[in-house]
Amino acid sequence: MSDQPIFKSGRPDEGWTAMYGLTDELVSYEDMISPEFFELEREAIFRPAWHYVGRVDRVPKPGMYFTKEIEVLKASILVARDDAQDVRVYHNVCPHRGNKLMWEADASKEVSGRCKTFHCKFHGIQYDTGGKVALLTEKEAWLGNQGKELALAEVPFEVWNGFIFVNLNPGGPKESLREFLGEKYYSGFDGYPFETCSERYFFRANAKANWKTMIDGFSETYHAATTHALPFATQPSENLLMGAEHFGIEGRQRMMIYQDWGEIINFDYEGLTRGFGTGPRIEFPKELKNLPLISNPTQIDNWGSVSHKIWPQMFLQHYNPGWYLTYMMWPLAYNEMRFEVEIFMPEPRNFSDALAQKASLFMFLDAALQDFSLLEATQMGLETRAFNQYPLTDQEILVRAFHKEVYQVVEDYKRERGAEIIGRS
Repeated sequence: MSDQPIFKSGRPDEGWTAMYGLTDELVSYEDMISPEFFELEREAIFRPAWHYVGRVDRVPKPGMYFTKEIEVLKASILVARDDAQDVRVYHNVCPHRGNKLMWEADASKEVSGRCKTFHCKFHGIQYDTGGKVALLTEKEAWLGNQGKELALAEVPFEVWNGFIFVNLNPGGPKESLREFLGEKYYSGFDGYPFETCSERYFFRANAKANWKTMIDGFSETYHAATTHALPFATQPSENLLMGAEHFGIEGRQRMMIYQDWGEIINFDYEGLTRGFGTGPRIEFPKELKNLPLISNPTQIDNWGSVSHKIWPQMFLQHYNPGWYLTYMMWPLAYNEMRFEVEIFMPEPRNFSDALAQKASLFMFLDAALQDFSLLEATQMGLETRAFNQYPLTDQEILVRAFHKEVYQVVEDYKRERGAEIIGRS
């Protein structure tokens, strides 16, 4: 690759930072290294939020189910399709003695499958897919109707374009999913054929780093020229080689889009398989490439990728020619996180398509691990407190906006309780 920009920036004259009314002041990352701040985030940010747990496609038939662990809220979720063909979401807990309901060898691990009833390993009580008792053991020992009235605890959920979101706020959601996403995001993807990408690939990895380190890493693109220097054949440069064309901020939701960087072939198998780090370059259904206006506000034909950051820790990202993925950054502690990647592609038409998909998956995951490898070094560096504040470039507008929102939400939470914020400078 030549030492020249490969994109035509849509940067406004005043710059992105000024356009969105943000200042150029240095940023504190105390929110990533303070155990006390993390405990505040748990209640201020994650407790009231709506969280993506999986697509409805994962439970297409009655009796199919999967579980999702949400450690930051000390919750285990059971998603199922009941006998009436409806999606149901429950706490993955037996209402008798509180034993986790669906698990296998390790109760901390997620499971999936298909069954007629949910069976508690403790006392053998079974529940149907509608959450009611299907088999009550030791009937004569129960007091009154307590046994017959056992039922799984339902979790508030909503489905948005096939994506299942749950809310674990005590007493119920503070706002609907529509209010949480904002009208532009809630309705902006109407009609987009997400379901066309029926092939699902899932990967996860843990890191000793704060959940926001990965979000920051994926909130700008110009790091690609350095972090991914090998696959992109780049080297450090004074020119902005791989910047974003457009940044968008809509309430707490954020997005960026960059143009197609083209087929950068450094290895023979990339050309042979048509599989690249940015995905397969094969024929996709045309409707997948026609992004809705909220995903392509600049209406560029040669878009390469558009990334949406859904508050607080979800990414929804499209890649040319139309496949998409989700990232989830689940907090485990102030200095530990679980990173999940869920990739969706259309069903291959033939072996050549399948080969291109699989080859691109390995290339893509290799690039993702290059990003992932930096997280623990970032956490270690921040925790030295060698610097109290850090500068951000105009290409890091979404990083600046994100941390500003994190501090603001926690400040509001503490203000309600008459306390001062931790570490804000």
